[in-house]
Amino acid sequence: MIMAQNAKENNSSKMGKLETKKEIKKNTYADDEIRLSKLTTPIYDEIHSNNELIAKKYNLLNKLSDPTAKIKTQKDIDSLFKINDELESQATSVQFNFIRNNPSSFLSLDRLTLMLKNNAELSINDTIKLLFYNLNKYIQNSASGKKFKLILVNEKKSEVGSIAPDFNLKDINNKEISLSGFQHNKFVLLDFWASWCEPCRDDMPFLKSIFKTYSKKGLEIIGISKDDDLLSWRKAIDKDSTQIWRHISAPLKFQEIDSSEVTNKFAVYPIPVKILINKEGVIIGRWMGGGTEIMANLQKLLNKSFNN
Repeated sequence: MIMAQNAKENNSSKMGKLETKKEIKKNTYADDEIRLSKLTTPIYDEIHSNNELIAKKYNLLNKLSDPTAKIKTQKDIDSLFKINDELESQATSVQFNFIRNNPSSFLSLDRLTLMLKNNAELSINDTIKLLFYNLNKYIQNSASGKKFKLILVNEKKSEVGSIAPDFNLKDINNKEISLSGFQHNKFVLLDFWASWCEPCRDDMPFLKSIFKTYSKKGLEIIGISKDDDLLSWRKAIDKDSTQIWRHISAPLKFQEIDSSEVTNKFAVYPIPVKILINKEGVIIGRWMGGGTEIMANLQKLLNKSFNN
């Protein structure tokens, strides 16, 4: 009886797996892309139109001399940015609903992976994780599903409060550099950037300023570039005059997840990303993107860290 029951359970298990695969084949990837595109294209078209209008208004703003006209134009720009933020949220909701309703689509997994890599908001990441574990088990355990799980692991290991993953690589001068070598001695700011990344390059004057202020107090900056073109990388360092800190070239193969790569260890996909690590090797700050607000937050944390 027991053997018969086990055989019955095994057959049921095999049938379940077959049904799972059949369920996935019902809708092709291309069909799913068309269905999702019909939902999201109108939203992204509106965002694109607004971006073009923002560019025109910025050009107008630079030419205006009348203070009243300048204020009005700036308000128009701010309003368009707000509209685009709302549209981006709408597009995210549309994609979440599609994924929720299509758990047996590999497109759902691909969209979740892209959203996880490109997103900095923890609340959205929580939704992404829940949606992933709602996917068909066959998709979760596929090669792409395993890569997604590895991204989750790397994000967890590189979040604020975690011990920073160690690495040992050669810098621009072919000298060995390891993160653990700075432990108990220096704070370390990892700056993930590239020569072709304008927001990254825009932050360089600020980074030079904080390096000048805090390097004598125990701050080290390590620039980690995603440049494939090493000549462009070296030229950018020379042009920006950032030879004053250490530099590593670590290009990321976007479609591949290898946990040994430093960019993957720190779950860095879009750039710029800056990660501040204290003397105990603990990540105390992480910022995605550039601009004055992020730099102000970094400055505030540095002041607090070095003045306590």
